[in-house]
Amino acid sequence: MTNSTKKSSVTRQLILDAAAKTLSRNGYHGTYLKDIAESINMQAGSLYYHFSSKEALMQEVLNKSIQLIHDIVDYEIEKLGESPNFYDLLKAAIRGHLIAVLRHSDYTLASIRNYGQIPEAVHNAAQPDRDAYENFWRNLFEQAEEEGVIRPNVDMHLLRLAIFGSMNWATIWYAESGSSVEEIAESQADLFLHGCYLKGE
Repeated sequence: MTNSTKKSSVTRQLILDAAAKTLSRNGYHGTYLKDIAESINMQAGSLYYHFSSKEALMQEVLNKSIQLIHDIVDYEIEKLGESPNFYDLLKAAIRGHLIAVLRHSDYTLASIRNYGQIPEAVHNAAQPDRDAYENFWRNLFEQAEEEGVIRPNVDMHLLRLAIFGSMNWATIWYAESGSSVEEIAESQADLFLHGCYLKGE
């Protein structure tokens, strides 16, 4: 990589970080390229060398957020080794999601906050990555059903939505909770499974 290419890559990342922070605070409709540029002492016109529009910036932030969450969840699960039980899988998945949401909050909060505001083209472009992550969770609970560790009358779709809501809203209350990410993951896994395990499990 040449020095100019390396510098361009660093500048691009700087812009992305600033965009994620601005989008997470102001929302998609309240974010302007000039604000992003000013936050990093750059001329607004210089942004167009790296990103053609606000939509392109939002797309990149969204893609990075989804991939970041998925990668960290995969890493936490890989640490479990072979043949982990469902409870440990769920706890690791929750822990990974929370690590991504709370320790990389600008990107994940920008994604969570703006997903309902973004243009249809940006939404459609991000959907395959979003679907892949949702399929991971769907497969996780299908495995639990097959193993018989969750009551058959539990609505898995609603359970997934409840878990996602709890994890994503941690960005709002985490600072005041006084708990570590690991403690929250343990508590959430216990909370969601306490009423789901069959008697005697």
